[in-house]
Amino acid sequence: LKNPFPNPFNPITRIDYSLPNDTDNLNITIYDVRGRIIKELENGFKNKGNHSLNWNASEYASGIYFINMTVDGYNFNRKITLLK
Repeated sequence: LKNPFPNPFNPITRIDYSLPNDTDNLNITIYDVRGRIIKELENGFKNKGNHSLNWNASEYASGIYFINMTVDGYNFNRKITLLK
């Protein structure tokens, strides 16, 4: 899971990640500072390689959020800041 760009952002940020192997259980989720799930961006099968997705946070309040990527038993996290 690479650092999102831009960060801080308003209202769209790009999330890049790479996978060394095909996986059946990729999950990328956005959490708020209280640990509540805000948005699930990816869930399920993904081919190996480099991938990119955008999160449009226009319906969410300014603040700090966390991107969590879980794949094959590993967890990766990044902190992002939404400024409106």
